[in-house]
Amino acid sequence: MIIAAVTALAILFSSGAFSFDHIRDAADAVIKDKDRAKQVISITKQADEYLESLTEKLGEQGEQYADLNANYNTTREEHYALSHEIGKNRREFLEQLVELRFQIQDLVTAEEYQEIVIKRKQLY
Repeated sequence: MIIAAVTALAILFSSGAFSFDHIRDAADAVIKDKDRAKQVISITKQADEYLESLTEKLGEQGEQYADLNANYNTTREEHYALSHEIGKNRREFLEQLVELRFQIQDLVTAEEYQEIVIKRKQLY
């Protein structure tokens, strides 16, 4: 379940790759102002770091969930508490990605943004 959630997030936000290289490469190719390009690249690196951190955290929580599930005496409340924590982490991740997306939008023009989207698809 945890692996499926991380996979779904990665597919949803990075076209199936477990990194934001495609956005980074497209931005580097499209944005002519190198200072703005560096800022966008920095934001994509933040997204990669956050994804790596979340993947590690969800992996640990997956192990906790397996341990809870293996214990006959685990209570319903314990399962719900961990499920809520996992959901909270996923929600925070999605919110952080939205914030990073709008940070990028603030740095590029509408035309550059569309070119990045097109270039990203061509690169990957």
